[in-house]
Amino acid sequence: MKRNITILLVFVCLMCGMVFAEGSKETAEKVAWPAKSINLIVPWNPGDGTDLAARAYAQALQNVTGKPVVVINKPGASGSVGTLYASQQANDGYNILFSAETPGTFQIMGISDIAFESFEGIMMMAEDTKVIVTKGGSAYKTIEDLITAIKTNPNKIKMAYSSPGASGHIQGLLFKAMGLETSMTPFGGGAAGLTAVMGGQVDFTFANAATTLGYIKSGDLVPLAVFSDKRNQAFPDVPAFTEVLPEAKNYLPLGFPYCVLVPKGTDPLIVDSVIAASEKAIINPAWLDFLSTRKSYNTLYEFKGDGVNAYWKNWQSVVNWLLFDAGVTKYSPQKFGIERKK
Repeated sequence: MKRNITILLVFVCLMCGMVFAEGSKETAEKVAWPAKSINLIVPWNPGDGTDLAARAYAQALQNVTGKPVVVINKPGASGSVGTLYASQQANDGYNILFSAETPGTFQIMGISDIAFESFEGIMMMAEDTKVIVTKGGSAYKTIEDLITAIKTNPNKIKMAYSSPGASGHIQGLLFKAMGLETSMTPFGGGAAGLTAVMGGQVDFTFANAATTLGYIKSGDLVPLAVFSDKRNQAFPDVPAFTEVLPEAKNYLPLGFPYCVLVPKGTDPLIVDSVIAASEKAIINPAWLDFLSTRKSYNTLYEFKGDGVNAYWKNWQSVVNWLLFDAGVTKYSPQKFGIERKK
């Protein structure tokens, strides 16, 4: 009898060991990321600020993982086309979204039901200072000239922005909230907006500072003000917007950073692997070289994993209520569970 019990115990232990081994093998397979090429989805046009940053990250990620990283541009509707596409891909760590801030306003702008909550946070990357620019030779030599013209000719001075709900649109709406009524025209992307300014189709735009440096150096663009509450090292002689309109301090600073996300439901072990790879990517020469030529950038690497989602929750509570209070949207942020920041 004792012998039978002993044999039974040995059998049970062997079975448990096999199950444990199988479970360990399955876990190991899950975290053996990456085992193949990675798709990096960018919801904006090639050449836009988000795309340029995404391609630098893609190269750095490829360098540290040893696997190809394929950039897939899916532009349209303020980034919602590509964001929806990314949310519908397999949540296996091989479909990564390189996002701008626009998912934070999709819901209240009536653009899409997809939001940052549809993804798992990987890492906040960097944000570029926004600068108000006009074309070289324009009649607006200073930000004061532009503001005077807007006040004198409400809804006549033309402003380019990328898409509804994007950073340029929000900044234009902030202008409106401060009594500066302009004629706003969407151009589908930041690069197209700059072309419109230089071609004289519009009078000015809010642009990512880094994308304007070459044009400013050539004289094709002239910076009038940094849209912030302090000056930027890339434009030390250009005033902060709050120096001209102190009331803008009620809204500024307001960042529009890039971030890395994966579809909701991605295995936590894989999320950790992507975070670990991203931590190596941000110190890789491909990414560091990108930042070295963009003195206007600030990094936000301290926000990782759940910290990314917390960052956007706070951002949404500021921006969405600001837009709703300004009458820009009929949808209350409360409808989507977005609390007003106290």
